[in-house]
Amino acid sequence: MDSFSTEFRFRNPEGGKLDGGFVPVDFAAIAAGYGCKTYCVTTLEQLAEALEDAQKQSVSTLIDIKVLPKTMVHKYFSWWHVGVAQASTSERTQAVAEKLNAHLDQARKY
Repeated sequence: MDSFSTEFRFRNPEGGKLDGGFVPVDFAAIAAGYGCKTYCVTTLEQLAEALEDAQKQSVSTLIDIKVLPKTMVHKYFSWWHVGVAQASTSERTQAVAEKLNAHLDQARKY
């Protein structure tokens, strides 16, 4: 499935598409507003400290790590369940839905 609307971008005034600049989102502030313990890390040392401290928390945690756009691992090598259209005229989307549904039983239950 292509990367469709997975980036928060401003609407481009020239074409009206959502391909303008990135919308600045403070995910840590949002998560803190919901009662999560949050960490903003920029170094490996900070990440190690955040992971260690997060294990001690009794609430959900969020570790905010900024990455460059389009630098994710190719094919992800894993997946999470964010859903996919279950009724589509696109054969490709139908195939993705079938594959996802076939593997849901293998997902770790939290």
